[in-house]
Amino acid sequence: MAHPTRPPTVLCVDDSEGHLKLLELSLTAHAYEVELAQDGHEALTLLQSLTPDLMIVDVDMPFMDGFELATRVRRLRRFDAMPIVVMTAAERSDLRERAEAAGIDALLHKPVQGKNLARLVTDLIRAGREAEVERPRATE
Repeated sequence: MAHPTRPPTVLCVDDSEGHLKLLELSLTAHAYEVELAQDGHEALTLLQSLTPDLMIVDVDMPFMDGFELATRVRRLRRFDAMPIVVMTAAERSDLRERAEAAGIDALLHKPVQGKNLARLVTDLIRAGREAEVERPRATE
């Protein structure tokens, strides 16, 4: 999680460069650090050395969709309290169930308004930090 003197970090994962740029512009305008990945494999590689405060993932990506990526990330203990948001332009009836099964904190439909996104990100990061503090630590 972010150092108290540094802004929170958001990892954005989308196969569309245009969507990534829009997310980056919107979030940096609200003082977030933004890391970008163009697919799930790149995101998993980044997560080996990066501990973001929140992850925003597109649902429809090649090789590994957003739900599969979220499921894999949730299996990693250090990310179990990190909020994950998925975004989609699709209108499918199964999205809510799949999001819940993958441990998703919020499902957004594209296009997303920057102000609403920043508010949601702020609220989820705050909730994630509170969950991390309340989570019992394993004893070794």
